[in-house]
Amino acid sequence: MSAPDAVARHGKLDSVQVLRAVAALMVTIAHAVEEAKYFFGFRPGFDTISLGKGVDLFFVISGFIIFYSSRSLFARPGAVGTFAYNRLSRVAPLYYLFTTLMVLVVVFLPSGVKEARFDLGQIVTSYAFIPFERYDGRIAPILSLGWTLNYEIFFYGLFSLVMWLPARRAAAACVALLVGLAVVGVFVPDAAPAPFRFWTHNIILEFAMGIGIAVAYGAWGKRFARSGWIAAVPAVIGAAGLYILNLETPPIDLPRFLSAGVPAALILGAAVLLAPASVELAAPRWMTALGDSSYSLYLSHRFVQRPIQILVTQWSAGSAVSGILYVVLAVAVAIAAGHAIFLMLEQPLLGLLRQRPGRRTGVS
Repeated sequence: MSAPDAVARHGKLDSVQVLRAVAALMVTIAHAVEEAKYFFGFRPGFDTISLGKGVDLFFVISGFIIFYSSRSLFARPGAVGTFAYNRLSRVAPLYYLFTTLMVLVVVFLPSGVKEARFDLGQIVTSYAFIPFERYDGRIAPILSLGWTLNYEIFFYGLFSLVMWLPARRAAAACVALLVGLAVVGVFVPDAAPAPFRFWTHNIILEFAMGIGIAVAYGAWGKRFARSGWIAAVPAVIGAAGLYILNLETPPIDLPRFLSAGVPAALILGAAVLLAPASVELAAPRWMTALGDSSYSLYLSHRFVQRPIQILVTQWSAGSAVSGILYVVLAVAVAIAAGHAIFLMLEQPLLGLLRQRPGRRTGVS
């Protein structure tokens, strides 16, 4: 079966959309549990640190999507401009909106945040997607979730450098750039400026893994997809590895691209390359819908969770029950709010921006 045959509605692979939903849910749940531990002394009974590695699944998926959605642009005149517009119009407007909202909260309601402080340098670099080391040593923008966007934009910049090449050569060149930077990162001193430390972290290799899966999918499609049970084996191994290797006290200390990136790549590879088209098309509609709104959910969930924490704190003096109540409400309301933001803001905004002549739609 060819690649196009396995592509689901609107040019999107449903399996990828489901995994985007899973990644967003992992991060949302991880942050809700983190808040419940801090404010209510909640103990879930199992390690939830690993759930935060949903961002690594996002990065592998991003590498796949960026290469796959750009397949008609390689070695074409104006490809870089089209690619840059496609990606920035997809990512920047909503991020800028929530970054501005965060700045307003820090300025006018500083008691509403735990860690963020007003820092003009951090605010400016946040809008420019430049890594900034804040007061506590963490490299993050004013909207701390945006650290992932700093990696995304950097990856887009690297990818744009190779788009003048044919697809296969562009993939190889981009992977080589990412590997080279990760190798350099081994020798970057701790005292180096934040951007150098940030952009050479081995986590960037997760984008390379996604590119590799996209190249394989372009070459073979679903040729090796025989059974959903066969696809489940590497997916389960990947999920187990993502959890076990990223426990608060892991069994072995590995670089992040190995402890989180490789398991995430196993999950994506199993879904894209080994899951039959019948499984692809059987993906639950609510999961693919949640995948569509995963970006809105990711950017907005902290703004939803904080008011809920304040309300639950007022209702309860603090107990295991209040912790559970908070987690359930924080996740459920965040999902609903994220999808509403997608339908009422993100989707109309994207539709407006896609009216630009030459704007190519497809997997996003």
